Amino acid sequence: MPEKSSLRKALLEKRRNIPRLLRHVKSRHILRTLSREPVFRRAEHVALYYGIAPEVETRTFLKKVLKDKKIYLPKIGPKRSMALYRIRSFSRDLKKGAYNIKEPRAFCKKRPVRQMDIIIVPGVAFDKSGGRLGRGGGYYDRLLRNARKTVKIGLCFREQIVKKVPMKAHDVKVDRVITD
Repeated sequence: MPEKSSLRKALLEKRRNIPRLLRHVKSRHILRTLSREPVFRRAEHVALYYGIAPEVETRTFLKKVLKDKKIYLPKIGPKRSMALYRIRSFSRDLKKGAYNIKEPRAFCKKRPVRQMDIIIVPGVAFDKSGGRLGRGGGYYDRLLRNARKTVKIGLCFREQIVKKVPMKAHDVKVDRVITD
């Protein structure tokens, strides 16, 4: 879909151009907003992602909520699949995985996505109706397809909000988008 490809390219560049310090400040604001969400406050089983630059920075937030919540991070599997595994310690439970992103080690316990209370997802672009454009691999769409009843929240910088994300039948929307 050329429309998705050109939109993805433009927004990845736009996100890269946000100065590092500003991304840090914006990330803190976004995650503070997330932490105040009633659905997040009530959640026991929380799926998050390990943000890599220039995404919304989640590392500090992850360490903080690891004390109060059962945290699950995605791990890439065979055939472009992704599953969620519980982490309890950054130093013990994480290693560099696919795409050079930290992911849970083999001994971490897997939990079905439909048993999450909330799933926090990254994206290249979002629209106000929950449309999400990812990096193009379809990993999150395949994962989220099995979590229809689970609350899904996208995190992004306001520069990543677009009027309309081009969606196909297999694309999965998020329920809410939190931005700065």
